[in-house]
Amino acid sequence: MRREEKKKSRVIQHQSAVYITPFSVIITAAVVSTVLLQQTGIAEALQNGVAAPDFKLLDAQTGNTVTKQTFNGKPLFIFFTTTWCTPCQIGAENLAKYDDETGGSAFNVLIVFVDDKETEKQFIDWKNKYGQSDWYIAKGIDMAQTYNVQFLDTKYVFDGNGVIKWIDIKPLEYSNIKPVLEPLLLTQ
Repeated sequence: MRREEKKKSRVIQHQSAVYITPFSVIITAAVVSTVLLQQTGIAEALQNGVAAPDFKLLDAQTGNTVTKQTFNGKPLFIFFTTTWCTPCQIGAENLAKYDDETGGSAFNVLIVFVDDKETEKQFIDWKNKYGQSDWYIAKGIDMAQTYNVQFLDTKYVFDGNGVIKWIDIKPLEYSNIKPVLEPLLLTQ
């Protein structure tokens, strides 16, 4: 092949190449996820104002079964995390501070760990360092799938009847907690 033909061939190959960027992977994943959620109906089940899906977990510290019904009557704050997620640790400390300010028993907290390699001892150590003694802790990989958790630091808040009132995926800042929980605490 002559030099000019090789050059032309490379230009054509270059123009037809598909570039995969991190952004395109994220967009593709979001589109596929949305389509699957719509097809399965999960997207509708996980919106504010609807009853949250049931779940069944074992508390890592007590060994007791924990279900959605365990928390009937009080608001529930669910926090999906790992023991090594630093923004989640900071968020848990912020939540513990608000929990203290409201008397320590105004609402329930369930910390759901989603790293399959972590142990119950790690969960308990995490709770002792960042949480409160009355918080529930459990491994919940299946629950994370049911609740469409795609990011660490995903949070749900239910009212006392198990209805979803708030869903969030950003790091939990102290200033965001009161506006979410206070209206639920006033209606108890």
